Amino acid sequence: MRRKLHQLEFEFRQHGGKRKGAGRKPKNDEPGMPHRQRAKKKRNEPLHVTVSLADGLPSLRRGGALKLVLAALSASSDRHGMRIVQYSIQRDHLHLLVEADDRECVARGMNALLSPLARALNKLRSRKGKVFPDRYHDEVISTPTQARNALRYVLQNGKKHGVVPQASIDLCSSAPVFDGWMERPSIPSIPAAPLVASVAPASTWLLTTGWRRHGLIDLHELPKPHKHAGRPRGNLAESRSRANSR
Repeated sequence: MRRKLHQLEFEFRQHGGKRKGAGRKPKNDEPGMPHRQRAKKKRNEPLHVTVSLADGLPSLRRGGALKLVLAALSASSDRHGMRIVQYSIQRDHLHLLVEADDRECVARGMNALLSPLARALNKLRSRKGKVFPDRYHDEVISTPTQARNALRYVLQNGKKHGVVPQASIDLCSSAPVFDGWMERPSIPSIPAAPLVASVAPASTWLLTTGWRRHGLIDLHELPKPHKHAGRPRGNLAESRSRANSR
């Protein structure tokens, strides 16, 4: 007897492609910095780097935390081919202007800076967990105008956040040793004033000569809005609000 063949039907589930709910779930309640491919960088192009602190931690501008950050910046000012040229320490984030031959040098240099600093801050506060939960953001500087804007943004960032008077310089930044002010700022001789971290001398044309084509920086100049939006938080309106605070 000849048997009749029947084709078996199997439920086909497609595992490839984009679908709702796919991908690694965030460790925290809120998603972090999107893992986008970083822009290409030439050897003579500096970077503006932004590092965000985890929510709920004390200010980086005070006490033992400030001393640890300054020490870490000094120790990492010229390591693994990355040079920290300027910096600004804010309550919950850091701004850095760095030079490096390539992105591999930047990655090694940033790891050398942030990993020991995170351990030191956790030890100071007797805690465990992420200190810098998101990967750092960076912006390639490729023109003299960008270079000047980046210098103004980093060095004057304290005024943007309302923690530094308009006619003063931020002692929690490299502003006291910056030589590009239109007029020499008066640095208050306060015994309790924080020390300035050691920074590497600029070597790229953009951060030594190029930016000066557009004039020295006035103490009263305020930073222009920066396109970096930081970490997404809550709804869209709240995300935009946090974007404007960076």
